Amino acid sequence: MVKLILVRHALTNDNQSNRLSGHIDSLISEKGKIQIEKITEFLKDIHIDRIYTTTSKRTKDTVKKLAQLKSLEIIENEFLKEISFGDFEGKTFDEIKVEYPNEFQKIINEGYEYKYPNGESLIDSYQRVVKEIDKIILDNKDSTVLICSHGGTIRNLITYLITNSYKYHWNFRIDNASVTILEIEDGFTVINTMNNTNFI
Repeated sequence: MVKLILVRHALTNDNQSNRLSGHIDSLISEKGKIQIEKITEFLKDIHIDRIYTTTSKRTKDTVKKLAQLKSLEIIENEFLKEISFGDFEGKTFDEIKVEYPNEFQKIINEGYEYKYPNGESLIDSYQRVVKEIDKIILDNKDSTVLICSHGGTIRNLITYLITNSYKYHWNFRIDNASVTILEIEDGFTVINTMNNTNFI
């Protein structure tokens, strides 16, 4: 069995101001720093064989102390990054609606298939993420793997492993600093814990 512990990074300044930060980075907020301490405390006694993060600083910072406590090297993986919002990185949807009304309407009309200018569509990010998680599961048989990544990435992982489709992406709520645990055996996935934030 492979156990996946999926951690969404702690709250960032961009999260607090509702700004799109996919491939750009955003600093952990003061509230997020407190969340990191609580995540570390919550997970410190749970057995973990390997820790993956994305190349984004916010994911590495979220589990850096935990990795040190467990004497585990953090494995950075760019394919687990959040969706790329392209030219709209750093903007809010309210700003997009005013500055790019036609694009905003396309976001609504095209849904999963909408590709951000010079960025990705949700389907693009889903395909990128699921290809990588298959490799990670194959490389970590009978192991417990922690992946610290992003809300969109975690939703992609869950909807893929449970339904083999991107169409349920928005059915899963993934809060900052939340812990979701999946258990996978012989290709069958069970949700053990979903979006747990009780410890923060």
